[in-house]
Amino acid sequence: MPNSRMLLKLVVLVALWSRPTDAQSPTQHWVGLQLAEGGSQILILNLTTSPEMKGTVDLPEFGASGIPASNLAVRSGNIHFELVGDNSTAAFDGTIRGDLIQGSWREGAHSGRFELHLQPMGPSLIEKSVTFANGDVRLSGSLIVPAGKGPFPAVVLIQGAGPEPRSASRFMAEVFVQNGIAALTYDKRGVGESSGDWQTSSFEALAGDAVAGVNYLLTQPEISKSHVGLMGSSQGGWIAPMAAQLSPNISFVIVKSAAGVTPERQELERTERLMHERGFSAAETQDALELYQQMIDYAFTGNGWEQLSAAQEKASHENWGGYGIFPRDSWWFKFIKLNFRHDPIPVLQKLHCPVLVIFGGKDPDLPVDLSVLNVNKALASAPSGSLVVVFPKAGHDLRDVPAPGEAWSFGKFALGYLDLVTSWVKAESASSISSAPAVTH
Repeated sequence: MPNSRMLLKLVVLVALWSRPTDAQSPTQHWVGLQLAEGGSQILILNLTTSPEMKGTVDLPEFGASGIPASNLAVRSGNIHFELVGDNSTAAFDGTIRGDLIQGSWREGAHSGRFELHLQPMGPSLIEKSVTFANGDVRLSGSLIVPAGKGPFPAVVLIQGAGPEPRSASRFMAEVFVQNGIAALTYDKRGVGESSGDWQTSSFEALAGDAVAGVNYLLTQPEISKSHVGLMGSSQGGWIAPMAAQLSPNISFVIVKSAAGVTPERQELERTERLMHERGFSAAETQDALELYQQMIDYAFTGNGWEQLSAAQEKASHENWGGYGIFPRDSWWFKFIKLNFRHDPIPVLQKLHCPVLVIFGGKDPDLPVDLSVLNVNKALASAPSGSLVVVFPKAGHDLRDVPAPGEAWSFGKFALGYLDLVTSWVKAESASSISSAPAVTH
């Protein structure tokens, strides 16, 4: 059973995280804890009982919502569901007794218990499907607005690298809405219901998509026209400041886990770290770096295809396996030429609005110390309210990374990360931030 400290944590987080309801929302809302090895994690099971049994799971401390409850089965007072991840599956088996579900879970080598209590649904919110356009690219998304009387400040959430749908930003959108801030999420161009092709698009084009989202918000009566901002994660953290340069109507920018160097430098340094961490020799690491640089040089010049083709084939048989074999007309070479030498620092220097820049101190995907140094220099004369914050124990996704030898624990956001983001937006929207740029360690 949960101890008194865990129960207090549950009560507080349930108060903060009441999943909204509307005509499509679940009819049952079960809130509780997943327990193991001295640790705990908030677990929320949302069940729709009609016309058929379906379920989703929220893990608010991990930063995920709407995870499908796969292989859901409810029979004779017993319940089974699974959470299927990229590398493993967590299986839950429990017993339903009135307004209580108790049972056990297992994921790989880890196992424990869980306990859920039936809770009333939280206050409603307003969500609608929307479309907006950037030239001939049609973008589809969801606008989520808090319950109550507006107008509300609003944030457009910009995706990271790869084919991200609007659902990838759903958790953060709900966090904003719970704090009185409207949120617009959208399918990246070429993903879901959006047209276009992200693979052959420049950062400038993607920034234009975000501006189109801002322009759409400015037409909505429930949105405060003077308090519309952007939040970009990873690649989106490069794009958000670019979008702010394109529109005077953007009043704040949040940059999360975006390198303060060019993508070219980030990728080469990331490759070197990964090769080292995976135990490859200095010679193998050098081979990997030389091949990556050869790919980049070919993308920019179009010269040396025969040599690159042979190098890719040779690397595919090495212990480290190469990067795969890209054909001569691969979209990847086009993407490299469009974006790999983008320098984010001059863009930050020209921002007209406050910016909150967030790093994880243990981010394996970028050179953290150099990025912090470069960004602080860029923001030396930034608008009032700009901040650079480092969460020392967090990784690229702002979840804490266990130290070597540290006991296993549930993945969770760095303490204070969500509070920082929402309080900063609310304070900026109230025009009450007056801090100078600073680094927090």
